Amino acid sequence: MSQFGMQMPAGRKRAASPDVYTGLAVIATVFLAAATAVMWQAGAKVGKGGSPIALQESGRIELPALGK
Repeated sequence: MSQFGMQMPAGRKRAASPDVYTGLAVIATVFLAAATAVMWQAGAKVGKGGSPIALQESGRIELPALGK
């Protein structure tokens, strides 16, 4: 085959490069991290003692004053 100048399709290796799906995965990860940060801050505003992961007691939910 080489005498006719033909090459095999997989004969030449090219370097791997990021494609569209890699870019979309990176963008999705960035948005997920931003959403996590926003919800962490929102949870800290209404959480017990300012902690976003502290649980309120059933029947005794306390929210901070709106003026603060």
